[in-house]
Amino acid sequence: MNNLHSKKQVETKIASTKKTVSWSLGIIGAIIILSQGIPLLISYVKGEFHQYVQNSIHNPFPDSYKQMIEDEFAYYDPGKTYFENLSKNASNMQYGDVFTYDPITKRSKEIIVNREYNKNMYITIKSVDIKGIRITPNVESSERKVYDRYLKHGLAHFKGTPLPGDGGNSFIYGHSAVLSFFKKHSNLPETIFTKLEEVDIGDTVTIKKEEDLFEYVVRNKKIVDPEDFSILQTQGSKET
Repeated sequence: MNNLHSKKQVETKIASTKKTVSWSLGIIGAIIILSQGIPLLISYVKGEFHQYVQNSIHNPFPDSYKQMIEDEFAYYDPGKTYFENLSKNASNMQYGDVFTYDPITKRSKEIIVNREYNKNMYITIKSVDIKGIRITPNVESSERKVYDRYLKHGLAHFKGTPLPGDGGNSFIYGHSAVLSFFKKHSNLPETIFTKLEEVDIGDTVTIKKEEDLFEYVVRNKKIVDPEDFSILQTQGSKET
């Protein structure tokens, strides 16, 4: 009798142990799934967010703005009208008797617009791995065939705005790629300005112009509408 009772106790204990082990394994399995699933979910959400940003920015543009690089959709080009409007506004800028502060001489100097300068300059932003990218000066930016030729190899300086070192606001531009293209071609000079999104306040931008080296510190970031031409205006007494 005692043996039978002991046998039942053992069987009950074994069944209880199996159930406990089963629950434990189930919980451990759930934890493992969650530990793998949460990072995947975060990664998915981030990917969807970036795609949403891309769609929000670019969907308003018509298909005619799409530009291809080696049969792959790379970026949007607003085209001739946008740059014609910029050129008109640049040509209307008045720099006579407008002065800027020269940090080298620590004196005021008159802003110069040298439309004849033709020597390449080079830009470096170490924080986002932009190194020695060519800037072509005084590009006739109202002609797409002209600026496209230079943007294939780097950046362009907008003709009619001051050059770096000459005071005022230098307008330097380049293409930004869509995310799907940039992921595969992150160091392509033609779309290198995609990295500007990663530039932070306090980062240093260096421009080499012949033997001169100009360093600029990022104090502000601003996204402007295509119709906002205030970017061409001199920002107080600072060179930008």
